Amino acid sequence: AAVRLARSGTRVTLLEARGRLGGRATAFVDRDTGELVDNGQHVLLGCYHDTFAFLQAIGAGHNVSARSRLAVTMVDRNGTRSTLECPSLPAPIHLLAGLFDWTALSWSDRWSALRMARPLRTARRQLAGDERRLAASPGETVESWLIRNGQSARLREMLWEPLALAALNQPASVAAAPPFARVLAEMFGSDPQSAAIVLPRRPLHELYAEPARAEIERCGGMGKVGVPARIRVASGRADEVTAGADEWRPRAVVAAVPWYALSELFEGDVAPLEPVIRAARATTASPIVTVNLWFDREVMDEPFIGLPGRVMQWVFDKRLIFGGASSHLSLVSSGATSVLARTNAELVALAQGELSAALPAARGARLVRGTVIREPNATFSLAPGQ
Repeated sequence: AAVRLARSGTRVTLLEARGRLGGRATAFVDRDTGELVDNGQHVLLGCYHDTFAFLQAIGAGHNVSARSRLAVTMVDRNGTRSTLECPSLPAPIHLLAGLFDWTALSWSDRWSALRMARPLRTARRQLAGDERRLAASPGETVESWLIRNGQSARLREMLWEPLALAALNQPASVAAAPPFARVLAEMFGSDPQSAAIVLPRRPLHELYAEPARAEIERCGGMGKVGVPARIRVASGRADEVTAGADEWRPRAVVAAVPWYALSELFEGDVAPLEPVIRAARATTASPIVTVNLWFDREVMDEPFIGLPGRVMQWVFDKRLIFGGASSHLSLVSSGATSVLARTNAELVALAQGELSAALPAARGARLVRGTVIREPNATFSLAPGQ
């Protein structure tokens, strides 16, 4: 918002409560290794058109690495490795062709995938504005929606549930189906590249936060960090912004804070905002846990691998993503409510055990260091009724 307003000629002052820009999409220096460590691994998809336009606007388009189509390696719970790769065919034929060539699936699994063609077509029409039919009912979960559409247990575990966890940050048994149907409509639209996985090539603050600050300043705006602000509301509008001894009387205010911090942001006559504040207070959170592991040798030959059916659903090799300046692996558990309260030692042991079971090269490697990042409020819940 600040970048777009600044580029349009508006004088912008950006106030960030934390000591660095980026919110939960940032990075910090690991105290033992000196490496820059992301505050959790972030992944983009080829259908994130607005995000890529934003990166181009701030001169940071080169900070991501994109593939031409969906290609992902998975290691199932038996340790069997396979790759789902969609060919360069029109959508959604490319997805069906990739699934029919995926050795992880039996023929019955592949045939069950055909039953998703109709709900996907409905979801794409709904995305285009046709509301005559809904792809999914508001009250049903992703799991019930997939079962209703004939998706086999194996196909759900290997493909749909990992996608739902990555996109919605909640298990398929909890997350609502309509947002997931929308995600699939975006991914498997007319362009096969929309489903491609895109990885940041730089730590997150270098990916976009600092280039955005530079663009805001180039356009005559300014950014301040470590500045918790309050907005005073009077006569139904933002009348004044205060931060310590500083005061502003702006024409307009954009409040871009997490939902759980919204009610603490305002003072004065907040009655006009009560419905929004009440909805924010009633919204629950869904956590993410990231475990970073350093080994005494290389254990991966790909930038990332999916680990379906496990607590840690994905592992990323930052050496292969960032280059020689990094040497750690990041294992991610989305929708991590069940493990959030475990100790750091327990989580490191869990991540190492699951990695060793999936990757033979990790079994003989010595763990040098392990760290844990918890984000209890990583995302807002997308369960039915939220």
